[in-house]
Amino acid sequence: MNLAVNTPSAADRIRGQIEAGGLGEAIAAVDGALEHCTSAERPILLGLKSLALVSTGQALEGLRVATQARELAAAVADPAIESEALLALGFALQSLEEHTRAFDILTQAERLAQQTGDNTLLGKARRRLGISCSVLGRHAQALEMLEDAARMLDQHGSLAERYHARYSVLNAKGRAADDSTGDDAARQLQYAELLAQWDGFLEEVAAHGLTRLELMALANTGIAARRAGKVELATQTLQRAVDGLAKAGLRGHEAVAQGHLGAILMTLGRPEEAVVAFRRGIALLEGGNPRELMGTWLELAEAYEAIDDPRLALAAFKEARRLERQLHDDEARQAATKREQREEIARLAEQWSRLAEEDPLTGIANRRAFDRSLSHMVSAAREGRHFALLCFDLDFFKRINDTHGHAIGDSVLQRFARLLHADRRAGDLPARVGGEEFALLLPIDSKSAAADVAAHINCACKAADWSSIASNLSVTVSVGVAVSHEIDPGKLSPETMYGLTDSRLYRAKHEGRDRVMVTAE
Repeated sequence: MNLAVNTPSAADRIRGQIEAGGLGEAIAAVDGALEHCTSAERPILLGLKSLALVSTGQALEGLRVATQARELAAAVADPAIESEALLALGFALQSLEEHTRAFDILTQAERLAQQTGDNTLLGKARRRLGISCSVLGRHAQALEMLEDAARMLDQHGSLAERYHARYSVLNAKGRAADDSTGDDAARQLQYAELLAQWDGFLEEVAAHGLTRLELMALANTGIAARRAGKVELATQTLQRAVDGLAKAGLRGHEAVAQGHLGAILMTLGRPEEAVVAFRRGIALLEGGNPRELMGTWLELAEAYEAIDDPRLALAAFKEARRLERQLHDDEARQAATKREQREEIARLAEQWSRLAEEDPLTGIANRRAFDRSLSHMVSAAREGRHFALLCFDLDFFKRINDTHGHAIGDSVLQRFARLLHADRRAGDLPARVGGEEFALLLPIDSKSAAADVAAHINCACKAADWSSIASNLSVTVSVGVAVSHEIDPGKLSPETMYGLTDSRLYRAKHEGRDRVMVTAE
């Protein structure tokens, strides 16, 4: 997975290390680059670190790092960077088989990508969504998403992104064939068609020098040939694949290929060569999944029996049984680990939810949270539970930015947000709804009480010590106030309520600013 458009050279180098299998070096390089990077580069680098951690089996730590990247990306307030961070977070969740949560996160990434108009980003988001659908067995939906992503990335993505998208399409077709309900002959025909597609893909990635992807595709080509019944072709292809994967250090892919190669060699009556393949697969799987190791030891035992070596066959069988017992003994431990993972994910999910509805600069609610709350309060007002809406606009804010700089402007917004949040009660919602525009929802039905709150905030703003931010700085605010019972229930809506309050704010601005208006006339 690639992260961010226009990335700095440090991120490009780290991405290259990951693609080459240098995951430990990539993690160290990220840690070094973080000491000198900008705020916009930081979430990109952390996303790469998360990817490397997940790839080395540290999925939960990768999830924590991706969550940090997501939070920092929100503070940058760049939808493209935020979408990239969400893609890293979604990838970490997929690696933990948390596909429901991953789908929610990746849908947010897709929405932000649509907002940016960046079709490369949108294609990457849809590719990730399609992978989750494929793993969950929703094959038709997965192929539709993945093929859509491939079309987008063919037009807008880099060379590697285009071919990774096509790789995902072919993998999804393989999963669909595995789950198909046809007879063996029909399934073999499906794999024969898929084999032809893998052959074409393999030729193209080889021509473009995409070595890592070429080796991964070569292994999949051999697997498709095996399932299509083309045993000799599968043997030759898988042997080439394991040689190349071993040289490149892609251990996980090599272990899978070795297992398939050993099974084919047994079918061909070449058990001595199968023993070599199975033993190599076991060496690659040591310390890995005990279930996969147990299966490979059982296959090795069968190979030893085939060459009439009962002593080694018994030893391999005993090792398989030891792993089986370990697997049973580990079930409680695995359940506890899974529970710990789920508790950690649930804790992090609260953070993701907060980030989705919090303005990253000021820490109060953002426009999305405001719109949702306004809609709920309008529904309640139609049943008699009325509310007040206050709209605020900082006076001459552009002048502040032009005179003192945007960093000072940001400090002004943060200070005003604290004033707005001070003395709030449960049920009140202060929000930043635009650049220098704020709002306050109050569950009260008294217009005079709402006006008193507005006047208090107006006076507090004027009296604040703004010179502590910048010398000779003063800040005032204009306020519009409305209460829901002023609008006929049949016409009350979020739009009419906001429009009424905004018209009064406009009058406050028009009549000289630094004042509260409760009528528009």
